[in-house]
Amino acid sequence: MRFHKLVLVSAALIAQPALAQRLSDTFSLQVSAYFPNVDSSVRVDGSGGNLGTVIDFERDLGYDRNRVLPAFMAEWRPNDDWVLNAEYYAIGRRNQTFIDRELVVGDTVFPVGAELNSGFDSDIIRFTVGNRFYQTKNFEIGAAIGLHGTDFSVFIEGEGSVNGQAAQFRSEGRSVFAPLPTVGLFLAWEPAPKVSVAGRFDWLSLSIGDYSGRLLNTEASVAFRVQKHIDLGVMYRRVDYQVKVRRDDWEGKVRYNFHGPALFVQLGF
Repeated sequence: MRFHKLVLVSAALIAQPALAQRLSDTFSLQVSAYFPNVDSSVRVDGSGGNLGTVIDFERDLGYDRNRVLPAFMAEWRPNDDWVLNAEYYAIGRRNQTFIDRELVVGDTVFPVGAELNSGFDSDIIRFTVGNRFYQTKNFEIGAAIGLHGTDFSVFIEGEGSVNGQAAQFRSEGRSVFAPLPTVGLFLAWEPAPKVSVAGRFDWLSLSIGDYSGRLLNTEASVAFRVQKHIDLGVMYRRVDYQVKVRRDDWEGKVRYNFHGPALFVQLGF
């Protein structure tokens, strides 16, 4: 799966509308530090249709809500109409804690007071193809279609029981790669020669095969060109993502919500 993601990212970097993009730039690269407040939850259902507990990783498992996430973006404008964009960011967390309520994960019941080790990893790859349907020398607005691919991996382990048997060490882990399409709008404005303002909105509510998902991605940014090819900027971003999984190896759902500011540097040519 890691190799699969690297192939996807490499293909996308050759080719996605992005924030703080100078309208005169053909190609740009952006690196940002994202400072979001994180809210994540997972449900892993057991065999026979038994529902698992909706586990809030921050409340139930003691995860820190504040993280610093690096993010990488590349954008290519091959002509006056089209914009191709790719982005990658990831979050990986581990924690050990005593739980204060019973948690059902898959076929395992972890009792109140159990000490659990857990992990939550999420790699996000986003591609969009945009068309600028209105543009002037210093303003543009357009529509985009894209693909939001998320690779989830979670595990919870500790002393638990199955079917009322004596407690023993149990490990429950699941992983899934969920590629979901999006539609959206974007705009960019240069109110002054060295200042750029941009925003975008991506949305999805759709069922595809083994997955049904909802996604909302909103961004707004302001950037200042400090050198001929270099911009420094600030961004605010909110991502609200939920996917339900119905597969032989995992039935359940995953949800995460990121919202907060980011600082970035961007090279444009």
